[in-house]
Amino acid sequence: MDSNAAPLGTLPVGLAMALAENPQAMAAFSRLPLTEQDQMIHRAHLARSKDEMHALVAGLLR
Repeated sequence: MDSNAAPLGTLPVGLAMALAENPQAMAAFSRLPLTEQDQMIHRAHLARSKDEMHALVAGLLR
């Protein structure tokens, strides 16, 4: 992971799991500036289902 990336231990569990299942999305997340990673983490806290979390992660590849 990039040195600018948030360590996986600081991520919500659902986001960490969804990123772990999608290596391309994990790479995209690690390339985001820290402010955008923080925004993604905030949105992950608002996700109410596994499907919402996967949609959030899939959005990294668009």
